[in-house]
Amino acid sequence: MKKQLAVVLAILTLFVSAGCSPADTQDANKAQTTQEQQVDKGKAEKATIGEVAGLGDTAQDWEAEFGHPYAQGDTLKVYKGGLYEVVFEKDRAVTITLPAKDGKEPATDTLLPRDGKKQSENSQQTGGMTMIVEKWHSDMLEKAIPDTKGTYTVMKNKNGKEYDSIIVDCTPNLKK
Repeated sequence: MKKQLAVVLAILTLFVSAGCSPADTQDANKAQTTQEQQVDKGKAEKATIGEVAGLGDTAQDWEAEFGHPYAQGDTLKVYKGGLYEVVFEKDRAVTITLPAKDGKEPATDTLLPRDGKKQSENSQQTGGMTMIVEKWHSDMLEKAIPDTKGTYTVMKNKNGKEYDSIIVDCTPNLKK
């Protein structure tokens, strides 16, 4: 009995000298769980429709992602020195125009809904100009802007082999 008591006292002394107690361990576990929940909540709050703020996202999402618009009107806002020209309707991005730089295709993938599925693609050539029109559908976009029914269009304008611009549009009730 004395040996067991001595062992228990020795272990207790080690815990006390190390500054550990069962309550400390529980507090540390609770703090870690709380921190993990806050990180998960932060990810959920940041959820944009695309990888970054893009089609269907709010003006606030755009400003958080790309900074304050460099030029703006009632509905048109220009971000990153003209890299993105965005039309907002009811505080949601419904049209994004990306002018081409040096004739290269502007990168649109991160601005489009992550769950987008291509429905069709057509092209029309007039003289040296080509317009490629892609129809897409996204459940995430439909949830953000129900009037779109999740439908959006990507229009790629080319002059010969060089790109002029890409326009992404989901304007509800637009007569096309």
